Amino acid sequence: MKIYPHDFEEIPEYYVKDLIAKNKRIVGFGHRVYKTYDPRAVMLKQYAKDISRITNNQELYEIARTVERKGVEGLGHKGVFPNVDFYSSLIYYSMGIDTKMFTPIFAVSRIAGWVARIIEYLEDNSIFRPHAVYVGQRDLKYVPVEERV
Repeated sequence: MKIYPHDFEEIPEYYVKDLIAKNKRIVGFGHRVYKTYDPRAVMLKQYAKDISRITNNQELYEIARTVERKGVEGLGHKGVFPNVDFYSSLIYYSMGIDTKMFTPIFAVSRIAGWVARIIEYLEDNSIFRPHAVYVGQRDLKYVPVEERV
């Protein structure tokens, strides 16, 4: 039987402890490269604080801070810290963006990097993530949508 606190403010703390105890992922934590704080998350934290104050979402910001604090206490020794999506999601929410749009926004912000990597590795025909060899046409001319048949 799970015993949760009666005080709402303690719930995020118990939730994070439960996730860590079960070795589950905390959304917005961890990064393939950064084994310390993601520098983008550090910067966005202040923006999240500011916009949550402006939009009267301070309670949500405080919940995020609790999740961050307890997550770092439990996972920091493994090199798992908040990533760029942790605080950017709070910013998007405070801006009134529907949560269903968060994943597409996260993806759009990464497309330039993904494409740059593909172009870089096409030179040697060695795309390594995912492991693949491109065999399609190259050097095709771009045709604007309105001119396509």
